[in-house]
Amino acid sequence: MEKTLTPLIPTKIGLSAKDVIYLIVFRELQNGPKYIKELFDSVINESVNLKSKSYIYQAVQDMDLRGWISCIETRGKRRIMTITTSGIKKHEQFINTYLNLLQRLKGAADYFAYIITGSGSREQPIWDEGVLKHFNRLISVRHLARYLFLLILNDLEHKLGTVVNIYELMEKRYNWQCGEGYIYDLAHEMEDISNGWVEGKWNSIRRHHYIYRLTDIGVLMISKEGEAALNYIRNLQQYTRSLLRLFPTKDK
Repeated sequence: MEKTLTPLIPTKIGLSAKDVIYLIVFRELQNGPKYIKELFDSVINESVNLKSKSYIYQAVQDMDLRGWISCIETRGKRRIMTITTSGIKKHEQFINTYLNLLQRLKGAADYFAYIITGSGSREQPIWDEGVLKHFNRLISVRHLARYLFLLILNDLEHKLGTVVNIYELMEKRYNWQCGEGYIYDLAHEMEDISNGWVEGKWNSIRRHHYIYRLTDIGVLMISKEGEAALNYIRNLQQYTRSLLRLFPTKDK
């Protein structure tokens, strides 16, 4: 049975609860002025926000005090708000910092979901150091690396392989790697008698190369490790989808 994971929270990529509120308000004002109550209700109805109503109200008031939004008309006690030039600049800072990161994290999650399930996006992820660092923190590197390691050994072309061969194939085939030392540790762990997923032996008496092959247990573990890795990847897909909702779509 798949482990149920706790949903990821915005702070995992550096967004505070107030930042989330700011982004929702900015998004709502993209199409023009709105009553402040409409902005308040939009924040309350957004699933990524978990703060109290008083906290939300204070955050929206902070935006007014910071000059990011302003009142352009009052109808009775109802204030109509619009985004200011300062607010537009602040919103652009958020977009420049987070939008591309979230899109690329989602793309990576979609790709590895495809590798495991055979459906979805086949487009390989585009990494830089920041995106890769976040991706590895938000998924289970352990389960994904073990899954790909076993998957490679199960390929007819690679029934036997050294850790270096498998490590290089991970990058060549899937455009992703964990640390080289880490993959050695995982190989030793999978070879351990308590697991027995792989077996290894030296290719000659001079011990030039230590060659691994998949065992019958290892074949059975491919799908189990895939399910475990996919559980984290699905969590990341949901996380990025929910945060991407905070940004205006292209048609706006």
